[in-house]
Amino acid sequence: MHFIITNAMHSGKMRAKTKTTEHIYERLFRKYGNLGWWPAETPEEVVIGAILTQNTSWTNVEKSIKILKDHDLITLSNLASAKLETIKDCIKSSGFFNQKAVRLKNVSESIISQYRSLDGMKKASDMEISSYLLSIKGIGEETMESIMLYALSRNMFVMDKYTYRIFQRIGFPASVSRKYLREKISDDLGGDIEKMKNYHAMLVYLGKDHCKTKPLCNGCPLTEICDFYAESIVP
Repeated sequence: MHFIITNAMHSGKMRAKTKTTEHIYERLFRKYGNLGWWPAETPEEVVIGAILTQNTSWTNVEKSIKILKDHDLITLSNLASAKLETIKDCIKSSGFFNQKAVRLKNVSESIISQYRSLDGMKKASDMEISSYLLSIKGIGEETMESIMLYALSRNMFVMDKYTYRIFQRIGFPASVSRKYLREKISDDLGGDIEKMKNYHAMLVYLGKDHCKTKPLCNGCPLTEICDFYAESIVP
């Protein structure tokens, strides 16, 4: 996939830059390697983590996951039958715990009622699953994508804030739709689910390490192909 071909002026010299999905992936892989993301023991734990990680750090989520495990509440069936107050007490470290406890219970009850289990959900089509998840209050696009990719191993790339920021700074048009970019990246990775998982993970790490709201470009593996770096940083 050719994201963009531009001519950038570096130190008075015009240089062509070609950026492809594979090119970006390879550069990130040289820095980060296989990150083994999502860090969960079961697909159900991925679903739980995807909800808990909304608007908080993964460090805080890990604390909540540990407490949920200690209380044997790391399965959807157990969460569905648990008391709401018990769930709240377990996930306080993840922030917005009142809201997230309700979401965890609602999602668990809904999936168990509709499909009986995640394995039952896997038998449905991608379109059915994505529409169903988005119909549940508290599950937005990013959470849906995370559940589909990491819990169900479906061909659904996760379009989070880091991915948008990175690709736009590299030079991808800001006007491109979320759906187009998500599907284009998925297609260009050839349906390789494990590669998609690691690609997303590497983009998250890059976003945290370098491509912040106020970027830290020193040491970033994408500086040679980044329009923002060429236009704003290079003298």
